[in-house]
Amino acid sequence: MLVTWNDDYTLGYRVVDDGHALVIDAINRLNRANSRAHRDGEVAGLLPLLENRLTQQFAEEESFLRLLGSHNQDEHIFEHQHLLSVLSHLRLLFGRGEDVAGALMLNLVCYLVSHLRGTDWDEYGGAGTRRAA
Repeated sequence: MLVTWNDDYTLGYRVVDDGHALVIDAINRLNRANSRAHRDGEVAGLLPLLENRLTQQFAEEESFLRLLGSHNQDEHIFEHQHLLSVLSHLRLLFGRGEDVAGALMLNLVCYLVSHLRGTDWDEYGGAGTRRAA
């Protein structure tokens, strides 16, 4: 496994943690793919799953951020929209027959590092301040 979920990633909000766990699973699935056919099969299943689940997660999270009166709300929404835009673009390229597995994995890793360990960590405080959701 390239990335293993552990309590250090837990922010204490189930909907957010579930989305991050999905991203980690996608990274690991792409990392294990050892041929173009295997990568394409993973991408074919992952792109719609990621787009659907993350769209739902982001909508819930953004509603929650509005309720909290988050000072990071605009940055959060921008980062969410950017990732969804990247996923949509990769889906378009994949539909044209391009190998997008590497680009997908790179974008997911960058999102995990910058968003989970950056924006989300700043907002929710990390595992040390877990809250039930």
